[in-house]
Amino acid sequence: MSKTLELRGLIREQLQTVPGEAYYKTADKNAVYPYKTYILESINFPDSTRDDFDLVIDIWDRSPDQKTVEEIADQIEALFNVANIPRPPIYPTFFRDGRNLITDPDKTLQHIQMHFIVQLYEEV
Repeated sequence: MSKTLELRGLIREQLQTVPGEAYYKTADKNAVYPYKTYILESINFPDSTRDDFDLVIDIWDRSPDQKTVEEIADQIEALFNVANIPRPPIYPTFFRDGRNLITDPDKTLQHIQMHFIVQLYEEV
């Protein structure tokens, strides 16, 4: 399996330990709130022995307040901030890079976007 697919699987497993289903890129059409989506975007550094990624996690809920998305975001920060989660053959380390409350025109839709830098080493 590719290192990127291994990393995606590890991230999904971790996200499934907090409330709400986790989806890669987009949620199912009939997804139940709250839920999380995530993507990995490559950050290239020439001549590096590691691969770096920007992990973007979006937390969504349909609610009049932000309580649930804030609680889920806190749990995700606890999982991934300065976290080394080795799973041979990959060895990722996660660092929090940002957390933003996103305002939606639909006032019943609550949304937080989180960014983490992932430094990924793999066995050779």
